[in-house]
Amino acid sequence: MNNDPHTRKGQSGTARAVLFCTLGYPPGVTGGAERQAQLQAEALTRLGLIVEVVCPRRPGTRSGSFRGIHVYRLPFIDQRPFRTASYVVALFMFLLFRGRRYQMFHVHLAYFQADVVVIAAGVVRRPVWVKIAASGRLGEIARMAPLARFTHNVGLRHATTLQALSPDIAAELTILGVPPTRIVRIPNGVDVSVYKPGRPAARTELRRALDLPADGTIVLFAGRFARHKGIGDLLKAWSSIDLPDAWLVLVGSNETLDPEGLIEGLPGVIVRGWTEDLLSYYRAVDAFVLPSHIEGMSNVVLEAMACGLPVIATRIGAASELISDGNNGLLINVHSSHDLARALKRLLGDEALRGQLGREARRTIVASYAIEAVIAKIETEYRRIWANN
Repeated sequence: MNNDPHTRKGQSGTARAVLFCTLGYPPGVTGGAERQAQLQAEALTRLGLIVEVVCPRRPGTRSGSFRGIHVYRLPFIDQRPFRTASYVVALFMFLLFRGRRYQMFHVHLAYFQADVVVIAAGVVRRPVWVKIAASGRLGEIARMAPLARFTHNVGLRHATTLQALSPDIAAELTILGVPPTRIVRIPNGVDVSVYKPGRPAARTELRRALDLPADGTIVLFAGRFARHKGIGDLLKAWSSIDLPDAWLVLVGSNETLDPEGLIEGLPGVIVRGWTEDLLSYYRAVDAFVLPSHIEGMSNVVLEAMACGLPVIATRIGAASELISDGNNGLLINVHSSHDLARALKRLLGDEALRGQLGREARRTIVASYAIEAVIAKIETEYRRIWANN
């Protein structure tokens, strides 16, 4: 009898075990990468794989099962200058002692943990998958450049497979010398059975439940209140337009390295803290906006489009592939509050356009970004790697 919890018999034989290495995992405030990791972990489990997670232990959390996924939350010294070093040691020791239980290490966000995981994988002889979430000056490659003088990007150069969410990311990896054969272009995904348009008749009740204005047009932003999310551009653009009965709702958190300044108390702007129930907001509003300066493939944009919302986004990261300007959303230039104001006025003033863009947005997501299709591609790559190792 097989008593190893990391292998089990299924219809197609013994299930493989995958370890997700993340910098956070629900519950609690998490970023898009962590929410995508949760979505993928649960989807892979439904396909019969065993998925577990290792991440830092944040206040109020502990190791255990969350929605059927076992999460190891490693203790570390959450004070500078020991924060990174203490977690590196904890993660490395965890992988050395437990790593052989898994047939794949899957790293979400290619920061220092990619280097640690690749080095440990060399000891326990396991393949490594690394996802790079963003490009540019705040992307993983640029932010790890000072450390790379010592590590020589060992995590990126020696990972078995690197997942690039956008063409810009793939180009940066190529410049580092990563062979194209080790780079895969697989997007983030969204659960289209959950994120779907609500009933129009339910919108009034949702607005009441969320304490939002019952009448008027509402535009939603969701994410960290960070400068690189373009919050400053958005507030400047909003203050320049004069549209009656229009509201901007900001849902997010200040837990970021570059928080935006004062965002509360502005006319027509409603600020809310982060919530796990963004779905209710998507179904209660009329449009979505994300004017990021840096982005890979935004989960909130995928979710909003899946819910049939017209989206305004900057031409950054994967947005230019995801959105066809004027067809299933509106694209604007980065750092341009003028372009943003013009797009907001166009969208807020044209209900028919909002409906057209929203319907096409939903079709796009269902056709190409449903989580089942994305996970099928990842599993296919896993099995190719296992066959070659």
